Amino acid sequence: MSINLGPFALPLEPLLLFGCALLGILVASVLARKKAGSVTDPLLMMLLFGLVIGRIVFVIKFADQYDSFWQMLDFRDRGVDWVSGTIAMALFLLWQIKRLPQQRVALFGGALSILLFFSLTSLLMNAGREQVSIPDIALEQLDGEQISLVQLAENNITVVNLWASWCPPCQREMPAFEKSAQQYPDIRFVMLNQQESAVKVNDFLAENKLTFEHVLLDKTGKVADKFDAYGLPVTLYFDQQGSLVESHMGEVSAASLSATLERLSQ
Repeated sequence: MSINLGPFALPLEPLLLFGCALLGILVASVLARKKAGSVTDPLLMMLLFGLVIGRIVFVIKFADQYDSFWQMLDFRDRGVDWVSGTIAMALFLLWQIKRLPQQRVALFGGALSILLFFSLTSLLMNAGREQVSIPDIALEQLDGEQISLVQLAENNITVVNLWASWCPPCQREMPAFEKSAQQYPDIRFVMLNQQESAVKVNDFLAENKLTFEHVLLDKTGKVADKFDAYGLPVTLYFDQQGSLVESHMGEVSAASLSATLERLSQ
């Protein structure tokens, strides 16, 4: 899910977390207004500590998917082990409460507010989300033949990546999809190009030495319109029944892709 600001599309999850953090800090500040000292720094440090620990655990779990140390530091794939991160935040909060006993009500109230705001907002968004199935839209293959996404999925877990050759994040994540397609042969990977010709797509794949079994052309952007995908890249995950179970707006890494695929395969 994303928010569109003119020509820009921003992923919703980081914005949601940021907004909930601000609300939690506001609640804590109200509770602490008669006490000495600020609760803003401890709460921000709690969130930062949890995110860093969650990232470290995620990187350790999927270390074989990273080609360099700099990729491990790249948070753009949003790869975080949330269980470890949440535990780390709780431990950090307990330490802060012990260190600042006069602020324990404010700190606990602020942390609880962040958790409740984030959980309730996520639940409401998921509950209000319309059930979406893989679209039965005929699309052109590189050889000019037509095939529908439903026909291609054939009751398999299916990953559909919306991309374009001019899109730098799309270019960077292509090797991750190629690698994952080899590691997960039972999952269908569909590289759905947006509004470019077969010649341009073939030239791009050949130039970058990329090979995919299923490359389709969405010359009019029909699939992107159906899923309100106004920015690229976008990755859509469908279960064996053809229902959309997860989506990711922005660049993915081999590690974040593997984490999602392992979760869907369970």
